[in-house]
Amino acid sequence: RIWKVFNKETKNTKESTTKLVKKALPRVPYSENKFVNVTGEKSPYDNDITYWSERNSKLYDNETSKALKRQNHSCGHCGLKFISEERVHLHHADGNHNNWKPKNLMAVHESCHDYIHMSNRVIP
Repeated sequence: RIWKVFNKETKNTKESTTKLVKKALPRVPYSENKFVNVTGEKSPYDNDITYWSERNSKLYDNETSKALKRQNHSCGHCGLKFISEERVHLHHADGNHNNWKPKNLMAVHESCHDYIHMSNRVIP
């Protein structure tokens, strides 16, 4: 169906339409699309915060995931474990957003990140 929509434009050839369709709908490899089963009888409501924090840390990008592992899946500011309801932010400890060294990066709760930056502001 999408090929027909792209092909209706008069300036597109068969080859250019095929290229457009491939760019619009790239093939996703099976490894990226697979489902991971939950271990045993685990449930998000059984208070096993460590299991769910470790499982959800795989959803974050490379730097955030590394920071979570380094911090044992707990917030670098308050020390509490991460739950799925609150997003994880990556905080630059020295305030320099160009410094991506692991020692400068800290995984924190979204609310802790807001608090850190709110407390750093100087009120005139």
